[in-house]
Amino acid sequence: MTDPRTMNTQMAARILGSPADPVPEAGYALRVVRTRGRRSGEPRDTPIGVTRLHDRHYLVSPDTGRDWVRNLAAAPECTVLAGGESRPCTAVPAAGEEAASVVSTYLNAVTVPWALRAFPVAPDAPVEEIAAHLGSIAVFRLEDRS
Repeated sequence: MTDPRTMNTQMAARILGSPADPVPEAGYALRVVRTRGRRSGEPRDTPIGVTRLHDRHYLVSPDTGRDWVRNLAAAPECTVLAGGESRPCTAVPAAGEEAASVVSTYLNAVTVPWALRAFPVAPDAPVEEIAAHLGSIAVFRLEDRS
């Protein structure tokens, strides 16, 4: 079995080497998010699904302890990459109803079983149930840096 770091590197290379799919409204598309390592300061690339809701783009993690989440918490500037596209962004933590709605949208768009199992709620969970788990789920709104 391949270790997660190798799998992430391979997936990131595939995303970067393929044309970028558009991010559909109430859906997601794969991208590579480049953060700055909170200890090393070095660039860190993570393959991730970018979710779009109400014409805004978001990153969602079922675990606030993931490295990319902690990197963004320390330095919110990031770059979203795919297929030759590069979008400098600032990742702004989302909370409350906004965050719960984004998580619901993400869970209903994703079809990968292992990704869904990582969340503390089911895809059909009501927004109120999702809101009760937001302490362990990270949601960032991506704002363009100009």
